[in-house]
Parts: sequence; structure tokens; C-alpha cells
Amino acid sequence: MVPGNETVLPAGLTLESLFSRGGYRAMMALKRLPPDEYFANRGPVEMLQQRKVLLQTRPHDFVCEPPTERDRAAVIQFAGSFAKVNEARTFRELGVVWEPDFVLLRREKSIEVIGGCVCFPTGWSLEAKHDRPLSFAHAPVPGLNAKLGPSVDQFFVRLKPAECYQRSNWSLTSSMQMNQRPQDNIAEIESNCDPTRTFLRVEWQALMSIDDLRVLFGIRLYHIPLESVRRQREAAQLLAANLQTMPEEMLQYKRLARCRDRIVELMK
Repeated sequence: MVPGNETVLPAGLTLESLFSRGGYRAMMALKRLPPDEYFANRGPVEMLQQRKVLLQTRPHDFVCEPPTERDRAAVIQFAGSFAKVNEARTFRELGVVWEPDFVLLRREKSIEVIGGCVCFPTGWSLEAKHDRPLSFAHAPVPGLNAKLGPSVDQFFVRLKPAECYQRSNWSLTSSMQMNQRPQDNIAEIESNCDPTRTFLRVEWQALMSIDDLRVLFGIRLYHIPLESVRRQREAAQLLAANLQTMPEEMLQYKRLARCRDRIVELMK
């Protein structure tokens, strides 16, 4: 499945802001965000249509229901402030009528993944993270826990109810398909890739404390052809610099080792 017209980044999120300056590095780069700018349904209609098909045909691949009715009700009530979710009684039903992917985290002794609906993951599956600490969910990303783990922990300790923050993450892909679970076997980008058929895959993420215990992690996706990135010189130069300085283990994790030289050449 491919997205509708999700090729234009939301206001306030520019291409050049996706990349670190002075070379690649992991970064949180959190900024305050009005919740209605993120969690309200924004279109296109095709987005919900794709979610509906996936959740009707393969719900166990994309949904993990939370452990208690109170957890479920808290998220549905929150979503109801931004979309018409009156008939939703489960996360599966909520995912059909509410656009953003969402993961529910509970913060007690540690931050744990306790449920969610993620139809459009990038190289991971919610089922593998469910009922696990957030540190476990981050463990596959080379160096993330070591470099950002303490900052992540402090962020969640300090996050207050009703506060919402945004950040972004980027990768590159050979496919416009929205759902990119490992099981879907998206082809690795070739060493002679075509920039019109290779895409910057942008995750616009939100972290929102909906009460003292629960934090909602939202994900929205955008695909931008590399040919479009190439025409924006500052963004192109930053992408090239990030790829040139990215550690080998991260290149392997992101499946970019084969295509890095080609994309750096295209961006210069």
C-alpha cells in the first residue's frame, strides 16, 4: 500500500531540520507542540482507508490492546478531543478512525510499552515491543540507549500532564509502501538507485502526557523522493554529510551501507 499525498511536511518541520549539523549524531531535539496540530485528523482520506484494510485483515500484526479497560478508555477519551471516535471500544476500532499511529506507555518504576496501534512501522513491529520497557524497545538501535538513555529517562520523569513535544526521525527506503514491518521484506536500496524511486522516509513523532501515568507516543509518516531533496541544496548537503559520518553499525542497521556512496554523490 502507498500513501495518498503525504509528501509535504507539516508546517514547522523543514527538510534541513531533520539532519544533525556537523555530522551524524543521535539527538532528541524535542520542541513543544500544540496537541491539536498533531492529533487531529488532517487527511487525506486514503490514510484511514489504508488503516481500515490492515486492521480488518491483519489486526494481530498492528494492534496490541492494553492490559486494563482504564488504559483503553484513557486513550479513546483523549482521541475524542481530536476526531470522531464515539463508536470505538478497542484500540483496533480506534485505529480505523484516528489517523496517527500510537503507542501507549506507562511510567511507573520504568517506562513500559503497554499497547498501541501501529499500522505503518519503519522496520519494527509493535508486538515485539509490547509489555517491555522502553529501553528494550530502543535496544536494537546502535548506541541509542548508551547515548540518549539517561536523557530519555529524565524527559519522562519531568513530562507533565497535558504537555506535548515533537521530534523527527529519518530513514531512506526503496518503497512508498507505508507499512514497512520487517516481515514485509522491503527491498534494500540498490547501489545504483534512481533518485526518483528512492525516498526519504520521515517520522514526525509526538510525545504527549495524557495523565500522571500514561504517555502517548504518536507517529505520522511522510515520503519524499530523493530527487526532491536533491533540489533543496541545504537539506541535500546535510543528508550527504550525515551519511558520510554515520557509523558503520548504524549504516547496517538502517540498511544504507550498499547505497550510501551513491546517495552522497547524488546529494552533492
